[in-house]
Amino acid sequence: MVAEKAVKRRISLTLTKSYVDALDCLVEEGIYLEHQVAIRAAMRLLFQFHGIEPFAEKLAEPEKLDP
Repeated sequence: MVAEKAVKRRISLTLTKSYVDALDCLVEEGIYLEHQVAIRAAMRLLFQFHGIEPFAEKLAEPEKLDP
């Protein structure tokens, strides 16, 4: 059985400088591989907080750089 690929959709997002600077910091410190990974991790936390499935029961580990 072949697993189906997840359907993806691009969403444009405009952020203030303070948000971009904070994201840059997370990436530069190696906490996240890139901006989009950090944003996805933040969204998982948001969905979990609001009890939105499938994130409500189990929060996936964010993608991080190996030390």
